[in-house]
Amino acid sequence: MTADISVVIPARNAAATIGAALASLIPDRSLIREILVVDDGSGDQTAAVAMESARRHGLPLEVVGVRLDSAGAARNVGIEWASGASIFFLDADDQVMPGTLSLLRAALEGQSGAGLAIGASIRRTKNRPDKLKTPHGYGSDRRQNTRRYLRNELWPIAMGSALVARWATARIRFPEAIHLDEDTCYWTALLARADVVTIEAPVLVYHHNEERMARRFVTAPRRTFLAIARELDRLAGSGVERDALQWRKAWIAQRIARQLIRHGMFADAAGMMRAVRAHKELGASRKALQYRARIQIGRLTGIGAGASPAAQPARPQRTLIICHDPPFPPTSGADLRNFGNAVAAADFGPVCLASVRPRSGDAQPADHDIRVTALTTAAETQAAPLGWRRTKGEARIPRPALARLKMLVRDFQPDTIVIEGVALFRLLEASRPLVRQLILDMHNVESDLAGQLPRKKSWRPLSSGVRRLERRAAAICDRIWVCSTSDRERLAGLLSRPMPVDVVPNGIPRAEGMPATPPQPAASEGFPVILLVGHLGYEPNVDAAERLARIILPRIRARLPAARLVLAGRSPKPPVRALAELDGIDLVDSPDDVRPLLASAHLCVIPLAMGGGTRIKILEAMAWGVPVIATPLAAEGLDLIDGEDLLLSDADEGLADLAIELCNDPTRMDVLRARAHRTAWSRFGPQAILNAVRHGLGLDDASR
Repeated sequence: MTADISVVIPARNAAATIGAALASLIPDRSLIREILVVDDGSGDQTAAVAMESARRHGLPLEVVGVRLDSAGAARNVGIEWASGASIFFLDADDQVMPGTLSLLRAALEGQSGAGLAIGASIRRTKNRPDKLKTPHGYGSDRRQNTRRYLRNELWPIAMGSALVARWATARIRFPEAIHLDEDTCYWTALLARADVVTIEAPVLVYHHNEERMARRFVTAPRRTFLAIARELDRLAGSGVERDALQWRKAWIAQRIARQLIRHGMFADAAGMMRAVRAHKELGASRKALQYRARIQIGRLTGIGAGASPAAQPARPQRTLIICHDPPFPPTSGADLRNFGNAVAAADFGPVCLASVRPRSGDAQPADHDIRVTALTTAAETQAAPLGWRRTKGEARIPRPALARLKMLVRDFQPDTIVIEGVALFRLLEASRPLVRQLILDMHNVESDLAGQLPRKKSWRPLSSGVRRLERRAAAICDRIWVCSTSDRERLAGLLSRPMPVDVVPNGIPRAEGMPATPPQPAASEGFPVILLVGHLGYEPNVDAAERLARIILPRIRARLPAARLVLAGRSPKPPVRALAELDGIDLVDSPDDVRPLLASAHLCVIPLAMGGGTRIKILEAMAWGVPVIATPLAAEGLDLIDGEDLLLSDADEGLADLAIELCNDPTRMDVLRARAHRTAWSRFGPQAILNAVRHGLGLDDASR
């Protein structure tokens, strides 16, 4: 029989159970093409135990290391890596029955058009007898299957009890921002797309941890509910009935309320029951009436209010982020970083984004608990500045900005203020007495960047005073954020006292609008279409654009005459505008949306010779599956592997030659596209940034 099944096992600190999970697959070894253990930041010996177990049993195992803190995200990485005709998901603490894969594959292949085969499962719970859950009630009507599944009229599909045809899961992925019901969303999307076949034989023994589930419900219940509700709403795009989705949301709210009542958290439970009451059917049910009565009695008597501190929900963290330029809607590197960090911080509580410069409109983010405002008006931009003397590297800050900042702090009452860079030192200094935790977000180590600028004599270098300014700033704040481990190392001699320096990497910009799998480039005139996206008023980008247009592109066109270069970005300086007069070069001034440009690009060539932080333009290209060719400096801090994630060269001629070689090797180009896409999403995707911001806010600290 053909070995064409990819087994995907997300694992985190699973050294005690992963061996048994792998051993249970031995009877079906001949059907397994690969076993992908996606090790999600384990602190134990999970990877070592898995590799030793696979070696001992002769299993084709590969460990994929990620840091996502999300089972759904880890499974998505497994889907991207999988090469088999079908995919089997297994949790690291469960075991399959002998012959499971044989039974499921025979069922899947025995029904034409089936994309999902489901077997029975045995649920094992501490202090309770095992429970057999047999799939039944599925029919040929996909809409009816999804409706019944969401309304709990069908047994939930357990991980490890189903085999998925690879074609069925194309562009369907697990939600990554939730830790509850992410499997329900995934299976529902599959049921809406493909026919299902079931078998009554048990194929899995899985372990259900009721205490862990309860903790997930009572920790930040409102945030948990809203996140699940957003993911359920997205299923409407797959043709799932809205009535069924609304029922599911109300049921989730009621399920959370039940746990809150058990833990004596009656105010939170009452909030959840308001969402239940909004649903005509569930809101009038006997169970809903019982829960509301228990909440009223509990609030009056205080019975149950003595829940353990560990069971209490985390207090929402209020975060104020101060930046120089308006961050919404985000268009360039600094805006994208500031807004991306705000989106992540909003997962832990309300966020306010305030810019020193005035905003041009009044638009607000619609999908996040984020308020965007400005500390100055257009009429105040020329007001007297803070301080009578500024050092090099400091931005001019109108005096009204400080008064408005103090009013904002009184109104918003933040737990943390994050200041964008040492250029806003005056506001950093003024914020110290206003807040418990003050964070300096260093997009670049400016003193290091200042040392690079004199390469071009016409540019006035920043003075050595920037280094002194950075030392003063570090002495004021409680934590520092940097973009990369390289920047953290550069700060080693800067700090006068021990303090946390957290790596909060730049994330994939506009990730919510990107395809789940790397698309093939759209048809366009010329091959290859080479793209450079960036702020075209920023001197390092201007220099890169000029060298790309005048040195690199002509060398490429000598071998590939149809090659074209697209330069895209805001505020292009006159030297960049002049490049548009050259043959084969297009300039896109301040594009509203770069997605069409990325969709039609074959390559991104990034010849940066100076700069700091990490390049968002590289992450955006990789996330779209566009191969990247760059200088080592351009990729600095991203810890990417030359030859696997991207291609690197120090010389302009070398960059051109790499582009020519890659365009003449379609197979290698496809491999590079796929690897770049996987790397970007696993290490710089929304879940990775969420984890980094949580740690950077100190929410992982034992003292919190």
